[in-house]
Amino acid sequence: MNYLPLVKRPFRFNVYLFVVLFVNANVICQNQMATYAGNEGTELFNDVTQLSNGHFIVAGAADNLNWISPSVPVVAFSNPGITNTGGSSRTAFLLEFDESMQQIVKVFKLPAGAVEDFRFIKLTNTPGQITGSVYISGNTMQGYFIGKLDNNFVNGSPTGFSWIKNVGATVGEYPRIYQPWDVGGDGKVAYATGDSHSWNWSAIYRLTADGVDDIVNNWRVHWKLGGGEYYGSASDYPGGDSGLLYSAIVFKREPNRCDLRSTNQSDYDLWQPDGNGGSKKGKWPLDVLYNAPCVPGGIGNSTSGPGYTGYNPSSIFTYGPSSIAIDKRTNNMYIGFNAKSTLPDGGLPDFEPAVMAMDNSGQLLWWSRLYHEKRPDGTLQVSTPDQYVDAIAIDYSQPAETGNLVVGARCHGNNTENFWEGNTIAANASANGFQNNFTGNSGNIHISWLGKLSLVAGQLQNSTYMAERADSTTGLGTPHSDPNLDGWEDPNTGWPNVNTTYLRKNMLKVTADGSVVVLGVGRRTITTANAWQKMIKQGEGSSTWNQFVRVYTPTLSKPLYSSIAAGQWNQANGSGGDNVELMGVYKTAEGVVAVGFHEGSGGEIPTTGVPTWGNSSYSGQSAVLLYLKAENLNNPQDGYNTLSTVTTKKVYNVIKIFPNPANQFLNINSDQDINQISIISLDGKIIFNRQNENERTAKINVAIYSKGIYSVIIVLADGSRNVQKLVVQ
Repeated sequence: MNYLPLVKRPFRFNVYLFVVLFVNANVICQNQMATYAGNEGTELFNDVTQLSNGHFIVAGAADNLNWISPSVPVVAFSNPGITNTGGSSRTAFLLEFDESMQQIVKVFKLPAGAVEDFRFIKLTNTPGQITGSVYISGNTMQGYFIGKLDNNFVNGSPTGFSWIKNVGATVGEYPRIYQPWDVGGDGKVAYATGDSHSWNWSAIYRLTADGVDDIVNNWRVHWKLGGGEYYGSASDYPGGDSGLLYSAIVFKREPNRCDLRSTNQSDYDLWQPDGNGGSKKGKWPLDVLYNAPCVPGGIGNSTSGPGYTGYNPSSIFTYGPSSIAIDKRTNNMYIGFNAKSTLPDGGLPDFEPAVMAMDNSGQLLWWSRLYHEKRPDGTLQVSTPDQYVDAIAIDYSQPAETGNLVVGARCHGNNTENFWEGNTIAANASANGFQNNFTGNSGNIHISWLGKLSLVAGQLQNSTYMAERADSTTGLGTPHSDPNLDGWEDPNTGWPNVNTTYLRKNMLKVTADGSVVVLGVGRRTITTANAWQKMIKQGEGSSTWNQFVRVYTPTLSKPLYSSIAAGQWNQANGSGGDNVELMGVYKTAEGVVAVGFHEGSGGEIPTTGVPTWGNSSYSGQSAVLLYLKAENLNNPQDGYNTLSTVTTKKVYNVIKIFPNPANQFLNINSDQDINQISIISLDGKIIFNRQNENERTAKINVAIYSKGIYSVIIVLADGSRNVQKLVVQ
C-alpha cells in the first residue's frame, strides 16, 4: 500500500497580491493575545506549561537572543554533556513569563550549538498540584536528549541540569520525530530510542530518578553485568537482579527476544474482549502477525505468519514506538506504537496500531488494537488502512481506578473496518462523537481519530474522528444545533469529502474536567463562534491549509472551542495562509495558550493584545504565542495553585486592594472572610504569607519591599482565591 509522507501540503506561491480579496480573518479580539516574538534570530516556540506559582515556561530556540530586552536576567547553563555533533549554532532557551504573560521574568539558555532546540517540558506532579521536578527534552543531530533541571522555578531558579541522557534516534524515524518519553510521579523516565520500520534497533528503556539505567522487573529482556542478555523476570535471575544492568522492551522482530508476543501456546491461543464488544486472539498485541508463540532464547522460533486474521509480519526488522504516557499517581506506563505488516491478499504493506498498558513493574495489564479483529457478529477482519498512534495522555479528571487514557491516532485511507466509530460503543450505548466515522469518497488521505480508553482495562468509552473538510466538498448535511458551532454543518448529518488532517505529534492535553485539547493541521477547518480566528465556510471563497487549536468536551461530542491560526489569505485561490506551525499548547483557567512559529512568508496572523516583548508583524521566521480566552473555557480547576494542593476556585467576590500603587501600607477589604494573604515577587518567590483568622480586612506594610510589581493572593474562608497585581513605588 502506498502511503503519504508525514506532512503533505500544496505548493506555495512566493509572491502574494495584497488585495481586497484577502480574508478579514473573522477575528474575535476580546481579551486575547496573539503576538509575534523575535524578528531577529529565526525564533521558534516549541512548548509551554504553567507552574504552581502562576508563571509560564516556554521552550524554544533561536539564532540569538538579541530580541529580548537586556534588562531581563539571563541564566546561562553550562553544557551538561549533550552530544550534538555537526549541529547548528542555535541557542535553546526557556523563557519564564509572569502569570499574565505580559512580562518575561527570566531567560535560561544553553550555549549556542549545544542542542538544536528545547522541545518538550514535563513535570512529575499531576495537573493542578504544586510543581514538582521539571524535565526537558530537545533535538540533537544524533537524536534527542532528556534532562532534569536542578530546580523547578517555584522553589528557586534552575542553574542547569541535574543529569541528562543522550538518546540515539535515527533522523526521519519515529523516536526522532515523536520524541516518545514521559516521567512518572516517582521521577523515573521511560523513553524510546533507535529507528522504526527499518533494519537496525528500536527499544524502550527506563531511567531511575537519578538518571541511571533502570531494571524493570517484568520487562522481558535484561542485560547482564558480565555481558549478554537474560530473558525472564529480573527477580528470577540467579543471584538476584544485582547481576543485571538494565532492561528494555525491544521493538524488533527476532527469533529469540520475542517481545510483544506470547511465549506459550496457551497465551497465544487466548481469546479475550477487544474493549468494544468484539474479541481478539493472543495475550500480546503482535500475536496477530505470527503463526505460533515465541519462547525467549529458544531455538527455531517462528518469525513468520500468517496470524489468525491473515496478516503476515513485514520483512523489515523493527516496529514503531511513538508515544509514552505515565500515570503520575500509579506510575503505570502506557505505550502507543504500530507494526508494519502485509495484507492477506497480494502481500501489500499495511500498519497495525496498538496501545499497551503496563504497571510500574512492567507487567502487562491490557492492550488495545483500536479496531475490531473479530467483530461482535463473529466475523474476522483485517483493517486495510495504515494506522498510527500519534499521541496519548492521561485523563486525571477521575480517580485512577475509573479514569481514562486519551488516544490520538491516525489512519491513511478508509475501509469497512477502521478505527472504532463514535456511536457504536459497547460500554456506552448513548455515546455520540462529534464526527462518528470517516465520510466522503477520498481514500488516499490521512485522517485523525480521538478515543478514550479506561485506564484499568482498555475499554472504549468515547471516540470521534477528527477530519476537516475538503475545500470544495458537497454533501454537507444540516447545521449543527449548538449555536457555538456557528452554523457549520453537523458532520454526522451529511457525507462530506474530508481532507488530510493531522494531530500534532505527542501534543495532546486533558483538562481538569476531562475535556481534550489538541493541535491539528487541516484545510477547511470547522471553527466555533467564540474562535479567535475563524475559517470561512463553503461558498464564501477558497480556504487555506492551517494549524488549529481545539478543545473537545469530555465525551468528544463537540468542540467547545476551535480556532485556526493562519496568515491572512487570498479567498480567490487560498494562497498566503499556509505559514504557521503550532507546536505546543496548555489549558489555563481562562483559555488556552498555544505556541509555535511563523515560517517567514505569506500573510500575517491577526495580532492583538501585543505585549511589550512582542511584535505585531513578522520579519523572517518569528515565534508565535497565542493566549486565547473564551467564557466556556473558564474552569478554575485548570488554574495554578501556589499555596496548597487544594483545588483553586474562581472568585467572583468583591475584593479591593488600595492604594495601588502603594509606597507604605496596603489595605485589603473583602465582602467575605479572608483566610490567608500572600505576596509573591515577579520571580515567583513568596515574600509575605499570613493567616488572617477569617477577618475581612487587612493592613500590610509594603514599604520594606523593593519597588516593582508583585502578585497579591487572597484566599477566602471557602477556599476560593483572588489574585491581583500590586505596584510598590
